[in-house]
Amino acid sequence: MDWKEAKHIENNRYDLPGDWLKIEYFEALNILFRVENSLRIFVFIILKNEFHDKWKDLSITSDDAESSTIGAIAKRRFSQDKNYAYLGYVITGQLLHLTSGELIRIITSDTYWKLFKGYFLGSKEIIKNKLDEIGNVRNSLAHFRPIKKGDLELVKQNAIHTLSEIEKTMIDFIMCPDIVPTNTEDNWYKEIKIIGTEECKIRFKQSKKEEWIKLILSFNSPVIERGDSFGYAATTVNLKTDKILINYLNLSKYAISVTESLPSVYVKEKDLEKIEFLKHIQFTFSKKTLENKYSEIKTELEKIFLHISKELELIKDDNLARGKLIEVVSCYFEKHESGEFYFYDGRAFRTSYNEATPVEFWGEYNYPSYDFITDTNKYPWMPVPISEDKNNLPF
Repeated sequence: MDWKEAKHIENNRYDLPGDWLKIEYFEALNILFRVENSLRIFVFIILKNEFHDKWKDLSITSDDAESSTIGAIAKRRFSQDKNYAYLGYVITGQLLHLTSGELIRIITSDTYWKLFKGYFLGSKEIIKNKLDEIGNVRNSLAHFRPIKKGDLELVKQNAIHTLSEIEKTMIDFIMCPDIVPTNTEDNWYKEIKIIGTEECKIRFKQSKKEEWIKLILSFNSPVIERGDSFGYAATTVNLKTDKILINYLNLSKYAISVTESLPSVYVKEKDLEKIEFLKHIQFTFSKKTLENKYSEIKTELEKIFLHISKELELIKDDNLARGKLIEVVSCYFEKHESGEFYFYDGRAFRTSYNEATPVEFWGEYNYPSYDFITDTNKYPWMPVPISEDKNNLPF
């Protein structure tokens, strides 16, 4: 067998051998991958918002006609995947273990349609038919049956008809581009905005329709020690995003998603001695949840801040100690080739995915493209980007 390889040109552009599949097969895979994973994100947002930590217990019918729950089906399939753990990546997000058919049945079921119907421009019967048509083409590709160019056009058109409002919702949810006004009189805002410590501050952003609220926890990592053994070095601490969710369940119960923004890795040489490491952790809630549960959320945040303060005191006295939420990290700065900046590897502040990672954690996922469905290069719960082309990033 002579398996010919594609020749890389640049970004995501390749010169393909002539005996590879026709281009419509690659295009179909790209579209179906994006449509199915966008549906997963959407379904999670709606179910997590409505049912909080009980969303995994919702009853569904699997592809093999088994009556079960989302969590049970995902757990079984994840266990099966672990038999081949040397292949691919560890994926613990439950919805990534459901099929497109199961997602469609959740959306269009008599039980749950009332939660989803406001995001579709059509009746349940029409939406189900259009999604089922996409699923039929998906199954042809998945089982290596030939497809027609017309099938590809149908998938594109059906995706536009069914996902246009969903795309707007997801962009608004992820970005929450507007500042919550400081004169907001809502009880949740007045109660939560006043809490904070020297290292931890809170601010808020909201979606255009004010349906979603992003609570941003800014953590200013104190520098414990400075040195010049490797050009320039700083010992500081990292606030572990996943451990907050694992140890404070009343916060992860009500937060739909949690993302992180890492400290800047570029520093001007004149600023090295006064460098600050500022990490932002974003908790996204529905406004309805904050209005109804702000007392519980406030109490949980106060506990977290107290916990952080105690662990910081411990580590300042003994930088070999380690807390549940705080860990000591070292940053070694190198001079950039331009000579103007120093930079360091920011991975010390990044939260990695593993089997214990809560499903609410979405990684560094804060800047969606306005054409989210067609060109996003990363998805929640996936530890790696799915495309290489950086030309469409919105910054």
